[in-house]
Amino acid sequence: MAHEAENEAKQLDSVTDRHQEKDFDESLAKEAMSALSSAADSKAGESDSNTVVKVSKEDVAVIVKELEVTDDEAKAALRAAAAEVGEGKSPVAAALRSLVVS
Repeated sequence: MAHEAENEAKQLDSVTDRHQEKDFDESLAKEAMSALSSAADSKAGESDSNTVVKVSKEDVAVIVKELEVTDDEAKAALRAAAAEVGEGKSPVAAALRSLVVS
């Protein structure tokens, strides 16, 4: 019985020993995040400033409630997301995503 338990323990060790930890390079992660945010900022800056984007009060309310941001922050995120997703599609998901990531 003890021999059987010992074999099971060895088998379990052999399965778990194969997992290798990968080192996390914090500087590379920060560099990647800054590249992503600068790309998003430049993309937002490329949008036509003359374009009028209507923002739904309900959409603003959802974002304010879910993420506890101000109305102005929610409206800005919705306007940026509306340019990103295109006409006819709801920008709420994209706005939520951009606010969570930032």
